[in-house]
Amino acid sequence: MDKARLARLQEKLAQKVQIPPGNSGYRPQPDDVVFGLDVQYVKDKAYVALDVQKWEGENVGTWVGLAHVKVPYVPQFFCFREGPPLLKMIRAAHRCLGLQPDLLVVDGHGVAHPRRFGVACWLGVRTDVPTIGCAKETLVRYREEIEKKRGNYVLIEDKDEIVGAVLVTRDNTKPVFVSPGHRISLKIAIDVILKLSPRYRIAEPLRRADHRARACAKEITGADARSLFCRGGVEERERLLKDFFIL
Repeated sequence: MDKARLARLQEKLAQKVQIPPGNSGYRPQPDDVVFGLDVQYVKDKAYVALDVQKWEGENVGTWVGLAHVKVPYVPQFFCFREGPPLLKMIRAAHRCLGLQPDLLVVDGHGVAHPRRFGVACWLGVRTDVPTIGCAKETLVRYREEIEKKRGNYVLIEDKDEIVGAVLVTRDNTKPVFVSPGHRISLKIAIDVILKLSPRYRIAEPLRRADHRARACAKEITGADARSLFCRGGVEERERLLKDFFIL
């Protein structure tokens, strides 16, 4: 992997990212469709989970797709590994389920990245859909302490630029790290993640996607994934075809 070349590519693509100021730009509406996306890896296989819910709270469903990845895991260049299978899953949802997102929420980073181009930015630029990165760890250091009370947050600043926020979504629980990926402001991204996290530390669409991806990665191997569609009766095949994609 040519890190220098990929770093230059990230910096070039980062120029396409649009982050509105303040409360301007996209704001979720009651009927908007929210996609939550997460991936679990087993060697070179990516189990991509997509959770779909309406902004008003109604859960539509959770699906998993299997994709093969060729790009190795390298810190700070994760978008080139995880972005393509995420994009395949979004396209499969549109093609096979007729679902189109108004908002993407990704387990990863947006502009809170050394080169301002995390996986949420990669996906946002490729789809031109408002995108939020919500991660469990940070790539950019922050100094200010935060009281672990739901709704509290501190801004993450890097090179005199505000790039994200440390957000407490549940009392006495570790915070999450929120940053806009594309076409959404940081302030609205914080509000969105807080609203999507009414009970747990992790936002509901990401939590459901994480659980489903882990379950599939544990129970299904790449060797037998295709054969699943050839076993059992019509009812079983229909259930599998509804819930699982070969990307």
